[in-house]
Amino acid sequence: MAKKPTAPKIVAVDADGKATRIRAERIEIDFGRGRRLVLDFPPAAWGDLDIEAESDEGTPVIGVQPGACNLLTLRVDVRHHMAPAVTGKPERVPQLGLTVQKALNKAQLAQAPKKDAIRRWAQAALERDAEVTVRLVGEEEGRTLNRDFRGKDYATNVLTFAYGDGELLPNEAEDAPLAGDLVLCVPVVVREAAAQDKDLEAHYAHLVVHGMLHLQGYDHETDADATVMEARETAILAGLGHADPYA
Repeated sequence: MAKKPTAPKIVAVDADGKATRIRAERIEIDFGRGRRLVLDFPPAAWGDLDIEAESDEGTPVIGVQPGACNLLTLRVDVRHHMAPAVTGKPERVPQLGLTVQKALNKAQLAQAPKKDAIRRWAQAALERDAEVTVRLVGEEEGRTLNRDFRGKDYATNVLTFAYGDGELLPNEAEDAPLAGDLVLCVPVVVREAAAQDKDLEAHYAHLVVHGMLHLQGYDHETDADATVMEARETAILAGLGHADPYA
């Protein structure tokens, strides 16, 4: 029987040098004024440490500085961009709440995209506020989900699950964020990229954008709908530096 992974041992040290040991899989550090640092280290994630900074004041920057042998110092700052003066009300940027889950083995983890890349692709396709969970899975789970929810007994590249199908729930405001899940089947995506001679990162980007548009109501059931959706995907991917996926 495989040994159950244990939570990392974390030591918090206060200003007086007093140490307190805690066990956790995720640490959220609030610096105030909208600055937040998140350290996510699930024990099942082979060699993987996700570091995410958030801020409502500007662009959060994580600085890494060697302090001594085997010691790194992390510093979180906020970078303010000097934007040109504009008249009228500035356009509001849609807000994305993103969670990334990884249900993968060691080999698949090496082929999976990183959270910062997923966030960049999802944000590029965002047209309104959304809370999205992106789950990276192996073929078995991908096949089970596709069979149970779509009646198709095989693993597909991406599945989109929109909570409420984009409709407003009771007591929900008109500007309430969308909520949903995107499931990416890593082995399928890797095989497709190789078979179609596509760059793997570009293929992941396309599928995330494709799934995000589905979440926001886009579809390709008819030729007219497909034309609109594919044009939107192509434009978003061009902005991300990727070629037309349908060329």
